[in-house]
Amino acid sequence: MENRHHIKAIAVDLDGTLLTSQSKISEITLKTLRYVINRGIHVVVATGRSLPSAIGFVEEINTRFPAIFYNGACIHDPVSHLDLYHTTHNPEISRTIIDLSLTSTAPLQAFIDHTLYCTEAGSTASYVEPESWSIGKIIDFSTLPDPINLTKALFIGDFAETERIRTELHQMYGDLVHTVYSHEHYFEVLPTGATKGTALQRLMERYHIGAHEVLAFGDADNDREMLQWAQYGIAMGNAHDTVKSIAAGTASHHDDDGVAHTIQEFLGFTIT
Repeated sequence: MENRHHIKAIAVDLDGTLLTSQSKISEITLKTLRYVINRGIHVVVATGRSLPSAIGFVEEINTRFPAIFYNGACIHDPVSHLDLYHTTHNPEISRTIIDLSLTSTAPLQAFIDHTLYCTEAGSTASYVEPESWSIGKIIDFSTLPDPINLTKALFIGDFAETERIRTELHQMYGDLVHTVYSHEHYFEVLPTGATKGTALQRLMERYHIGAHEVLAFGDADNDREMLQWAQYGIAMGNAHDTVKSIAAGTASHHDDDGVAHTIQEFLGFTIT
């Protein structure tokens, strides 16, 4: 392995990036990641998904390095099973988000201490939380007692409705909330400063790794900060044009093993 760019860490989004359309890690991708891990390069899963729905992929890769969940609101160590970092909305903003959901046509998924709460209508989010039906607790949000500290709120609905919610939240709280789309119909509300980029930077500083030593892959709006922070931020072939426009390069489609092929080319080795 040449590793002429002296890469020390590789950060990978899950859906639309590392995973195929069937939400699987292909054999060649798995072999590639395990190959670089065995040669001392850290692999960082960085996803918008919750810990319960994504930790299985961390374990499948067999990386013992901390992973990023909830679009950067949490950094979790899979070895100690402890959160190294976890930020939440304050109780006022959390209550406002829930109150907005009570009159919205967009069902809410709310994450509190790694537990997913949702309504019956919000119990399925096939793209970002495919296991919602089995890991979530179906509740009436109006009965959830204060104080509440949401890690992340996810509204599932059409763009016009989620944009209405976005506008209202920013009018009320400005930059105290960070809003992002992880998919066309999945609108996420995170605490200020919670992005994959800030979380990746925080994690890399912990291990004394600079942005010039990081290769990162993503496809969606919630990957932009991560791809901009890493010197080698790569957009997938299936990525949004706005993501490709800020990336340092482009990989092939996620169904064509784009992550695996780019890593092999970038680091100078071949696995079939």
